[in-house]
Amino acid sequence: MDRSQDSSSWQRIWQLSWPIMLSNMTMPLVGATDVAMMGHLSDPALVGGVALGSLLFNFFYMGFGFLRMGTTGFVAQCYGSRDTRGLQLILARSLMLAAGLGGALILLAPLLILAAVGIFSADQAVEAHMDSYVRWRILAAPAALANMVLLGWLYGVQAMRLAMLQLVFVNLANIGLNFWLVFGLDTQIEGVALASAGAQWLGLVLTVFLVRRHLAARFGLRFTLRLPGLFAGAGWTGFLLVGRDITVRTMLLLLAEAVLVHAAAAQGVAELGAMKIVLVLFSLIAFGLDGFAHAGEALAGSAIGQRDRRMLNLVVWRSCWLAAAAGLFMTLIIVTGAGWIIPLLTSQPLLQEATHQVWLWAAVLPLASFLAFQMDGIFVGAALGREMRDAMIASVLFFAGLLWIIGMDSLDGLLASFNLYLVMRGLVLLGLLGRVRALAG
Repeated sequence: MDRSQDSSSWQRIWQLSWPIMLSNMTMPLVGATDVAMMGHLSDPALVGGVALGSLLFNFFYMGFGFLRMGTTGFVAQCYGSRDTRGLQLILARSLMLAAGLGGALILLAPLLILAAVGIFSADQAVEAHMDSYVRWRILAAPAALANMVLLGWLYGVQAMRLAMLQLVFVNLANIGLNFWLVFGLDTQIEGVALASAGAQWLGLVLTVFLVRRHLAARFGLRFTLRLPGLFAGAGWTGFLLVGRDITVRTMLLLLAEAVLVHAAAAQGVAELGAMKIVLVLFSLIAFGLDGFAHAGEALAGSAIGQRDRRMLNLVVWRSCWLAAAAGLFMTLIIVTGAGWIIPLLTSQPLLQEATHQVWLWAAVLPLASFLAFQMDGIFVGAALGREMRDAMIASVLFFAGLLWIIGMDSLDGLLASFNLYLVMRGLVLLGLLGRVRALAG
């Protein structure tokens, strides 16, 4: 078997996918533990403070997601072309950018909290708890962003098991610190925030160790930030342009989901609750399908670095078929498991009934979204941020047109439009696939 066939085999794609799928299973546990910690204390406003504070951090870190995705794409291409100096330079530049952005978040924390208070307009007790949560947790911003960079680097060099170790360690450390600080030391919401911050700093120490060892063992290189050409403008410009385009794409993605929540809220409490349940389910679907997308990032970038179009084609289609099979399996589970999944997500009869009424649309989500996720992975590997941005702009405009035609006064119309928007995301990127192939020779 030749190299391109071996590197893009079904077995190789699965080997890169399963560690990420497994580690992603620990992610929902962290948010659930944070809420449960506060839910067992006497003040109900504590839950609201954690919820709003976590929402703010999710927005921050999704907005800086280009640090992970940009690093993966450029590193994967260097890995494919055996450019070991490039592996070091991209890592160093990305870590410097993460440190600068993390420091800026800490300095701007008071203004960010003030803006969040104006946006959320919550009860005064909830706002006070959110303030405390954000002020403590934001101390880990440099570590959290650096961990994103290191994770992206590990994806790029196809060290998925080391990436799994980082993800699982950070998430389990967060949970363990939660129990110790909140129940052991009675620190309440400050303990939840410090647990998240401490887990990120501990994770950074572990991941630096893993990356240093991998650099030495696999490539014979040192982990250093002192490299010739580190401040060369061309290297920074390419990364920052990709980062700009991916950030625009991410903001539009968040906007589409925010429109769903806003429109559902206008319909009533039960409708809003049902929409939130469907979006929680959608996030779990994304965690499952992400494994194939990340494998696509690493292998597509490597194929481009090798200038091997045959390998690229095999990676694209085989990873898409595996993602489609996983999506079909998820759809069957959701369809047949409504009787136990919905009660697991809510015990309120009114909310259960509203969710049952739109459950078919929830069940279709894996099949509607798998191509979008997989194409995102291929384009991340190619470091084609502009194409990802343009595809998202086209898809969001399509989504807006559907909402104008179908209307926003029913959950059925909202979720039908959302499913079609997801399909459109995948199809637009599929139509632009020729630009990825052109990079592979």
